[in-house]
Amino acid sequence: MGGAMKRLLFGSSLLILLIIMSITMGWGQQATGPRMVIEKKYFNAKQVNEGEIIEHAFTVRNEGDSPHEIKRLRPG
Repeated sequence: MGGAMKRLLFGSSLLILLIIMSITMGWGQQATGPRMVIEKKYFNAKQVNEGEIIEHAFTVRNEGDSPHEIKRLRPG
């Protein structure tokens, strides 16, 4: 192999290695901002008699690094 071919092969390999390193380092970084986590997303009240009042509390945590503001809720 000639000297120019070796330099081209070495340069290409180095470029590919740098690209792979930059991609994998980007995956390891956590996104900043609020991150809402709801442990149990659904509640099954099963059978409810007419006029009966039921209650259930959902646990909501913010695992992000800034405040999370809940502006609207829609029961479904």
